[in-house]
Amino acid sequence: VQSCFASLTGLHLEVQQLEQARRGFSRAGLGLRSTASDAPAAYLASVGGSAKACRDLDPHYLSEDALPAEAAVLHAVGKLNAGLVDPLAPAAALNMKHKGLGALGDEASWQRQLAASSVTAQAVLRSEAEPGARAFLAAVPGGRTRMESAAFVVELRQRLHLSDARDDAWCPQCQGVLDKFSLHAGTCVAGGERTQRHNSVRDLLCHWADRAGLQPENERPGLLLPQKPDDARLTQRRPADVYLPSLFGSPVPLDLAITAPQPQAALAAASRTALASATDHARTKETHLSTAQVCADQGDKFLPLVAESTGAWEPAAAKVLLHISRAAAARESGEASALHASLLQEL
Repeated sequence: VQSCFASLTGLHLEVQQLEQARRGFSRAGLGLRSTASDAPAAYLASVGGSAKACRDLDPHYLSEDALPAEAAVLHAVGKLNAGLVDPLAPAAALNMKHKGLGALGDEASWQRQLAASSVTAQAVLRSEAEPGARAFLAAVPGGRTRMESAAFVVELRQRLHLSDARDDAWCPQCQGVLDKFSLHAGTCVAGGERTQRHNSVRDLLCHWADRAGLQPENERPGLLLPQKPDDARLTQRRPADVYLPSLFGSPVPLDLAITAPQPQAALAAASRTALASATDHARTKETHLSTAQVCADQGDKFLPLVAESTGAWEPAAAKVLLHISRAAAARESGEASALHASLLQEL
């Protein structure tokens, strides 16, 4: 598996990066399971799960009390516990499913990587582990989810925190610091790519809202009306990247933004709590020029939709996306979970 991954992507992973790649998506991995390291969990789940059937077939098979003391079982439990934070007793391991045992190993590996990472790397790792982050990894590459090979490899490098250079440099676009991991490239204000990304996300979201029958409108003007003479600057704000005449029983302007998982202002919080950066940015959008309150006074429910550059969405935004995909599924007689996965993958 490691050899195939290296030959397909050109990425040759170090021990810690390989350990991350072996974890599941929910722990910022790639799901490239190792047969060698996964064998103890697979064996214990198989022995424990088939024990009753074995006794039904053979009355002389090991009893429920004797099985945990078997040499092969004890050996497998020892191998399994070598990678866990809290060791399992043999009887407990035999009563667990393979998926549950694998999740314990993933969690232990995840905690080891977090403990050994810098504050910035911790913030990025937590974002990478959230639903929606690099959702395209599970997509069939075709249509809206087709990617150029080079772009795909760049995304893999960022997920696995592989450096693009030996040292930090100056960004040729904005003269900011271009870090060696290229995290700056995801949020650089110069060059126009950030605006293009915003508009692409807006148009895709509008397309899905249209599929859901929600009658969306792009960039609706004139939503914020000045309440006082000195409120004239409100007319310069367009809080509705996508305007929905009704969602949750109210007209809803959806205001899109994409932020980094590791901004300096929220870095400490983001290193401890997933999506802290997106959540902080959403609150800023609500309070800026009192946008949320002015919308409420005019009968609209202002909803910021904020994602981090990994593709992970702030919880309130994730709820909106879920409702849009469910509405599309109901209208098209589709499977809600499949359509929701497709929406996240396309975004």
